[in-house]
Amino acid sequence: MKNVSAYLAVVISMLCWAISFIWSKGALEVYGPLTILSLRLALASVVLMSFSKLIGKLNKIQKGDYKYLILLSFFEPFIYFIGETYGLQRVSPTIAAVIIATIPLFLPYVAWYFFKERITKFKVFGTILSFIGVLLVVINNHMELNADIYGVLLLLLAVFAAIGYTAVLNKLSHKYNSFTIVSWQSTLGLIGFIPLMLMIELPETMETGMVWQGLRPIMLLGIFGSILAFVFFTHSIKVLGVTRSGVFTNAIPVLTSLFSFILLGERLLNINYLGIFIVVVGLFLSQIRQQA
Repeated sequence: MKNVSAYLAVVISMLCWAISFIWSKGALEVYGPLTILSLRLALASVVLMSFSKLIGKLNKIQKGDYKYLILLSFFEPFIYFIGETYGLQRVSPTIAAVIIATIPLFLPYVAWYFFKERITKFKVFGTILSFIGVLLVVINNHMELNADIYGVLLLLLAVFAAIGYTAVLNKLSHKYNSFTIVSWQSTLGLIGFIPLMLMIELPETMETGMVWQGLRPIMLLGIFGSILAFVFFTHSIKVLGVTRSGVFTNAIPVLTSLFSFILLGERLLNINYLGIFIVVVGLFLSQIRQQA
């Protein structure tokens, strides 16, 4: 029963993250990235800290673990959200989701470097295949780049931030519950974003004022993307482990592509859809040995 709840939790988190690309794109039409991230995390921090304390789920942090919480929040939400949100200013939600979905490809190599886990031929082949798929997603029929190169690089920054985040999360998830980790993660991330927002975007944000078209997706991002998704994903990692939870991110580009088609009317070239298919196949191949 515990495994069933963990699988349900990871599926819900993937749905939340898949549609969050759409909400982020909508919010960016009104507000700047730093304003969006600050408001999103402010909502998440207040709700999580208050709710966790109310239901008695806020664990006391051991003195030696504060450094890991700071490192966790530095990777995600701070660096990850900067890469993802600024990247989304330059590329479509589907392309962004495909690049972010390559995160599980790198986790076995991190495990090999730090824990000397063996790299199988399936992992190597799956990695190569997925990279070919990503290339097909970002080019057009004339083999020219169909996505902003800086947007792609920013999203790759988010990918590497997520790898660092997952490594630190795996250490903390066995000592603290999901509510405690995500509450502190959101609060520390907010502390990092507020000075940047005040220095860079405050005048523009004040001039824009309160616009429901921008505030609505930020609220949805805060509730579903920063609270529910992270709480559920942290729970799934605690029960299923990093590898079995991470493989579910393979579904994010497919789900985002579906949401983009339904909600935004986004249509990609046939070569881009072929690329999405190849990425997903490569991701599943890279997990064969790990799931055996």
